[in-house]
Amino acid sequence: MNRLETNVLFDIYGQLLTKRQREICSLYYEEDFSYSEIAEELSISRAAVQDSLKKSLAQLQKYENVIHYIEKRKKIIELLEQLNDDKIKETIINLL
Repeated sequence: MNRLETNVLFDIYGQLLTKRQREICSLYYEEDFSYSEIAEELSISRAAVQDSLKKSLAQLQKYENVIHYIEKRKKIIELLEQLNDDKIKETIINLL
């Protein structure tokens, strides 16, 4: 899974992670901190950062495997492409 896909998963399911997992993921995926920078910022080991990110990503993937939000969203957008009413299209896309 690439970083963009992981960012999407974090945006969608991030609130389901623990506070600490969210904090570490936010620093890594949103703020682009390195493992070492996160470890220093949070006063934890670099290994703890790696472990937390690995577990968090596994949890995010698990949520997507059950809920299929990203897959459903893609299908909805494909269907919207066929719609001729731009105002309705925009409204639905904003809801997604």
